[in-house]
Amino acid sequence: MRFRSPFLSTVILVVVLVGTVSMVPNVFATTWYPGQGLKTGDYYRYTIADVFFHNLAPFEMDFWVKNQTSSGSTLEMVIHDGSIIQKGIVKVGDITPDPTYSDPNLADYVNVYRLTLTWLDSFAQKTAPVDILSPVWGQTGIYGEVSLGSIGMQNVTVPDGTFSASTLHFHDSGVDSYLWVAPSLAFPVKAHVYAIKTSGAPTIGYEYSLLEHGNSAQPPSFLNVENTNPLGGSASCPTPDYATDSVHDTQSTDSGSVAIEYYYSPKVPHQGCPMGWRVYFEPVFSATQRISDIHYDIYTVDDKGHELESLAQSLGRTDIYSAVGDDEQNFDEKQPPPVVHYVIYVAGTGPQSGVTDVSKAGLIKVDVKVAPPFGSSTPVNSNTSSVTPPANNTSVAQTISIPSWVKNNAKWWSQGQVGDSEFVKGIQYLIQNGIMKIPATQTGTGSSQPIPAWVKNNAGWWAGGQISDAEFVKGIQYMITNGIITISS
Repeated sequence: MRFRSPFLSTVILVVVLVGTVSMVPNVFATTWYPGQGLKTGDYYRYTIADVFFHNLAPFEMDFWVKNQTSSGSTLEMVIHDGSIIQKGIVKVGDITPDPTYSDPNLADYVNVYRLTLTWLDSFAQKTAPVDILSPVWGQTGIYGEVSLGSIGMQNVTVPDGTFSASTLHFHDSGVDSYLWVAPSLAFPVKAHVYAIKTSGAPTIGYEYSLLEHGNSAQPPSFLNVENTNPLGGSASCPTPDYATDSVHDTQSTDSGSVAIEYYYSPKVPHQGCPMGWRVYFEPVFSATQRISDIHYDIYTVDDKGHELESLAQSLGRTDIYSAVGDDEQNFDEKQPPPVVHYVIYVAGTGPQSGVTDVSKAGLIKVDVKVAPPFGSSTPVNSNTSSVTPPANNTSVAQTISIPSWVKNNAKWWSQGQVGDSEFVKGIQYLIQNGIMKIPATQTGTGSSQPIPAWVKNNAGWWAGGQISDAEFVKGIQYMITNGIITISS
């Protein structure tokens, strides 16, 4: 097996079969290798989740073969990862479809591609294909002592349809492992992978399933997207370097139930530049162990302890799940200098979906010194968007400043995921504390009247970029004027 992660050397990955295998005699020898038959215009779409990448948060990987040469293929790849969309170029080899180049914004995702979709090239390549029904493809396991081979054909159903696939099997550490390979496809159809852990219930290690495949002479419609949330900032931005430019510490949560060891890098990040966090969740009196199945979040707060921005919410999730008790996250530092208050919050433990045990819930606080953005002589809060409406619009003639993450709240409110009172209280707090600025508005007395539907509709349209900040503010002003939102002087 290939080496997968410097942080999780105690984890062994295995695949668990779902379904019944039908044995078929090897009457016809059909050879196969990853990438076989791949040609210009082919496209594949998968859903993938990997324990070594964001702890099993699923994402979609779509790629189209733009062109081919004697040395390999050029893929145009699109990633849908929560609220993040990334698109770029990936080049793969001819002998094996392992990546030889990728645009930097795709590097982490391409590593997942290499360790999941093309893993079988360890046993089969263009120069050495194997009989797809051979009972022995090769040896795998930690020491190469386990035999991998086919046990016959099986009908396997995925979103793309039902395929007759060779079922590859190996048995390691007391668990049976399987992969499904259809002779007509260049990549496997499906995998369902579990991690064997030192504690906790079995957890998926990685899984993928074919959503769609086909051939198109023109770029498929799934390529008609633009990158969102790219890390990078100024060319002057330093990149996270945990070896020489990081802060390292360990704190116990306020509840005393979990010790959180963490690194962040750079030591002094610049606003608008990338920073990285490595976190390890440990029993309070044993730094050599990990607590499995952790649900957590990293968020920032203001000086009064009120939440400003949640990493989980920015990724489109309610929390971040760590199956094996450690994780690494990278994101842009959006908060202004001189100090940003971070909170690492443990929500509890439990499976990725289902009831979370809150007995280990708790948090730690970490203050991070932040430098101004590059190219700016004064600190600028890049976490706000400002517009100055036309002078003839007297109701919104002043500058509007709204934290960008309010759009998430507006979206959830418009969809009914956040209640009216929660949204109103949040907006009221932001205005009273100067975090959100709107034009001067006549205030009404407290009112129990319902919020008009158009106000909520405006919030949803604003969150989706369909109307301007000024149009959204009109709804806020209406609620203030009519006493739905009360602003103290």
